[in-house]
Amino acid sequence: MVNHAYKVLGTIFMISSGLIYTIERCVANISYSFILAGYASHGTNTDFKPEYPSFNDNFFVLFFLIIGILIFAYGLIKKH
Repeated sequence: MVNHAYKVLGTIFMISSGLIYTIERCVANISYSFILAGYASHGTNTDFKPEYPSFNDNFFVLFFLIIGILIFAYGLIKKH
C-alpha cells in the first residue's frame, strides 16, 4: 500500500474508536433520561446517577485506537 493509505487507514480506525465511545456515552445519557422521566422506573422516584462507560469497558474502542495509532505511526515512518 501507499504511504498515504496507512495514514488514512489509521485515522479512520482512531475516528471510529472515538465514535463508538461517543455513541456509548449518548446511550447511557438517554437511558438515564428515561429513568428520570419515569418510563423505566415505573413511576418511582430514583436517585440514580448516570453510569458512563469508562474507556476500557468496550474492547473495540481500545482495540481500534491501538490499531489506528500503530497503523498511523507505520505510515509516518515507512519509506517510499
